[in-house]
Amino acid sequence: MNLFIASSPLQLFNCVEARNRFHQNEDNHLLFIFKKAIDLEQAQPLLDENWASKAFFKWTACSRLLYGFTLQPYLRRFKATKNLYLGYPYNIRAHFANTLDARVWIVDDGNYSVWLVGQLDKHEGDIWRHPSVGDRLLRRQVSTDYLHHAGFFTTYPLTDSAEREVIFNDFRGVRAEFKELSQTEDVIFIGSPVIGTVVRTESQFRVLMAQVSAYFNNRKIRYVAHRYEDLDRLRDMLEGLPFEVVRFSTLIELQFLLDGRKPRAVASVMSSALVNLGLIYDIPMTAFRVPKSWIPEPRKDAVCMVYEQLARDGVSMVPVTGPDLEE
Repeated sequence: MNLFIASSPLQLFNCVEARNRFHQNEDNHLLFIFKKAIDLEQAQPLLDENWASKAFFKWTACSRLLYGFTLQPYLRRFKATKNLYLGYPYNIRAHFANTLDARVWIVDDGNYSVWLVGQLDKHEGDIWRHPSVGDRLLRRQVSTDYLHHAGFFTTYPLTDSAEREVIFNDFRGVRAEFKELSQTEDVIFIGSPVIGTVVRTESQFRVLMAQVSAYFNNRKIRYVAHRYEDLDRLRDMLEGLPFEVVRFSTLIELQFLLDGRKPRAVASVMSSALVNLGLIYDIPMTAFRVPKSWIPEPRKDAVCMVYEQLARDGVSMVPVTGPDLEE
């Protein structure tokens, strides 16, 4: 028996890849944790009939407090789990990892995984968490010490050690599902909520997108919004620039396969999907690197770490220039 716990479409995508690669025709079960309806909507194409069971957990203020009690029957049901796949290492996932006698594997969750990998060998790193008095009272087993012995199924370079097994995810499963896709002339820009996390102001975002437009010779670009971006706000900010703002029905790594065609080029500020799409579809990937002075101070180290990783992964890096604009 194998149990997969995901809380985003990308985590679920990587869980499906692991399921199909290592556990074909086995007893595979899914627990999908979601905050917003759109998380569940974009996960729909991955909720296939190859799961022996599928359960859904709505993450709310109340459920966050009480999962140590409410999930007890579910944990008893999966007491015999051999492999536990997690897309995120904390709270409910840690609770399962510390309760079940299972081999734990961490699957990628985009740029967060770059940060996580960088924390693994730090004895005092931010990933190491221990139960508080409240956790003990509420029976939540949240210690992350299990990560010392967890395996990793990842697209990122991570070194094996005596206790850490690393398996490279080259997306061979999804690539086996198509022989050749038709090539369009589209340029796709992968959106993400960058204001406040990668740039500080809307003015900086506007300068950034103007330079993206100029780089592609002012041709029409399809801006594929992140599931948490506001479409109306984006259209207002991009008014006058040749962007068509759209939202795909599922994660971008899967959408091209479902459409039966792939674009000519894909760009982003720093989306991890650049690496994934390059591996799956073999199309040129470009990241626009914003000035360090634009990055909010608490995020500088994490953003720079992601840019460095994208460059190592072969993504073409284009520097953005401009004044240190304020609103």
